[in-house]
Amino acid sequence: MIIETITLSSNLCVTLLDQTCHYFGGYYHVKVLIFCDIPLEQSYFENDAEFQNAVEKMGPMVRFERVIEKMAVPESGIESVRSQLIQAFHDTSKAYLSNPDFAPRFVQSEYRKIIKKTSHLNCARG
Repeated sequence: MIIETITLSSNLCVTLLDQTCHYFGGYYHVKVLIFCDIPLEQSYFENDAEFQNAVEKMGPMVRFERVIEKMAVPESGIESVRSQLIQAFHDTSKAYLSNPDFAPRFVQSEYRKIIKKTSHLNCARG
């Protein structure tokens, strides 16, 4: 269930999903999935060839995803704990995601991971 959708000043859209589930007995795993799909833009790359390579390897978007959670919450505490987790996100990570440098840095970081992984696979095959 979508808890909240936030459009940031950087024009990115962050979605918070409730993924709370029963844990054991009368206790729950309070879990909120936070994600943001970031479109690849040519300006994030040094040249057109690098941009085209990134789109080929990653697709037109890359997903930023984080989980905030707390285990073994009694049923009576679910709403309170969920609210605390969401408030902590608003107090910390929301500002980080709103930074104009976040999208290009994140896309580049994910691209480097894929390039590194691909080069390791090629070395292993060689």
